[in-house]
Amino acid sequence: MISEEEGFYLPNLYTFQNGNGFYGSYRGLRFFISPEEGDEEKTLDCQVWYGEYCLAESQVVDAARFPLDESGYSQVLAWLDAQYNTFLAAAQ
Repeated sequence: MISEEEGFYLPNLYTFQNGNGFYGSYRGLRFFISPEEGDEEKTLDCQVWYGEYCLAESQVVDAARFPLDESGYSQVLAWLDAQYNTFLAAAQ
């Protein structure tokens, strides 16, 4: 799993619960995760893109939304892992 890889970093859940977003990258996979407040619940909104450029200069290849809680945080990690595996497959 990507979260167990050396060099991968994702802040803990409290960072997002306190209203902070995070831009991250891992070996060519770029991602942005931000807390959002919807009508009914708070969520973690996630976007991924490939390459060396920032989000504004890139095309988002996938996006997802998860609950802003422990289970949602685990889902984000699993989703990022799947996105990284898709990225690796596309690079070959």
